[in-house]
Amino acid sequence: MWSRRALVMASGLGLTACGTGAIPATEGVDVLVIGAGMAGITAARELRAQGAKVLVLEARDRVGGRIDTVNDWSGIPLDMGASWIHGAQDNPLTKLADKASLKRIETTYDASALHIDPQLRKRGVTSAQSARWEKVIASALKRSWKRDTDESMQAALDRVIAPMALDKSERAQLGFALNGSYVTEWGADPSELSSFTVDDGKSFAEEGVDTLFPGGYVELVKWLGRGIRVETGFEVTRISIGADGVTVSGARGQRKASAAIITLPLGVLKSGRVEVLPGLPSPMASAIDTLDMGVLSKSFFRFEKAFWPSNIDWHEYLGAQPGRWGQWVSFAKAGAPVLLGFNGGSVGREIEAANPRDVVDEAFEVLKAIFGKAAQRPIAVKTTQWARDPLALGSYSINTVGSTRADRVALTKAVAPGVYLAGEATEPDYHSTVHGAHFSGKRAAKQVLAHLGR
Repeated sequence: MWSRRALVMASGLGLTACGTGAIPATEGVDVLVIGAGMAGITAARELRAQGAKVLVLEARDRVGGRIDTVNDWSGIPLDMGASWIHGAQDNPLTKLADKASLKRIETTYDASALHIDPQLRKRGVTSAQSARWEKVIASALKRSWKRDTDESMQAALDRVIAPMALDKSERAQLGFALNGSYVTEWGADPSELSSFTVDDGKSFAEEGVDTLFPGGYVELVKWLGRGIRVETGFEVTRISIGADGVTVSGARGQRKASAAIITLPLGVLKSGRVEVLPGLPSPMASAIDTLDMGVLSKSFFRFEKAFWPSNIDWHEYLGAQPGRWGQWVSFAKAGAPVLLGFNGGSVGREIEAANPRDVVDEAFEVLKAIFGKAAQRPIAVKTTQWARDPLALGSYSINTVGSTRADRVALTKAVAPGVYLAGEATEPDYHSTVHGAHFSGKRAAKQVLAHLGR
């Protein structure tokens, strides 16, 4: 029997949902795809286009994975996970969004404003001195690259700044530079990031604009997933690989197929929550152990009305506590009195674990420092929970000390004949992004199709 909720979910997504009655859900299935995020939906789309019969298994009651659009506030969907198409001009997701006729709003760092905390202004701070601190960071990394072994960014920085005897204002400026370029970029502290590989990877037109989906990023996933069979509420606990194919087990039973694509987030793979039998190849297991997950915490604040200028997309805050509430995005362009504040790494984990009232109190003090008497107290807040979400255990993958591109390459290889991993962590050049997840889904689908002889 269909539940009312299942019917609503299926009709709302435009996907073909599977029931849980007596008819085996795996009847006639060639490939099981575990996870209905961008990687899984992309893989299923590619496989289906080539005639393969696909079933997607998803633990949540929705598609999207770490693309999570919620509609708790009237007037504006909130993207609790991925928000932007980065480098929109050249990013292939833009063409897909165009085909889907999805509205987007441009944001650019050119439309930004720097706000310096009044206490720092009293000490004579009049700018972030970004060029100076970028040179310090670059120098620390270059010196570190001459070492025989990798180390953290923080260790590399400590050696450079030790003789500089920085005062509190300078440390605030350095922290501001690190927060903007690394902590909120990767969702990790400099003590977690590799000095050798933190800047590895490719991007699309960094100088270009980024685009937001005013209707929510999940619209793109739903469009890509039209007609795909998705069984929601199926949390996988075991993946057994044998000579006769793949058996996926969970509380709701077993599903079987000739091949499989596993798109579980790196955090879940690291946790051991899902047992893979007879085990992962050694290079793959080592890569999963070496890489890690960062946390980019997002807190959306709603107000009675916008009290900030609508022509400024980004508000940057240089505060006495480096890395706390350093970046804000305005949704005034979308017609909503909403500001989004970012916190990364250990601060992000702290904010996600905090009481919402305490989050509002702290953020309000920062907003008063930024906007003065014009600042209003937020009337509502919604903060992400990726660090504590058992189906994610982090926002996206990061390059930790000792990790290299070879680790991500190892994750592109076969788990076994016909079984492959996908997901942003498995993309060697565009990891930690939605487009990276998209690329990985296309790659894994191609590998499975070759196995199936199609």
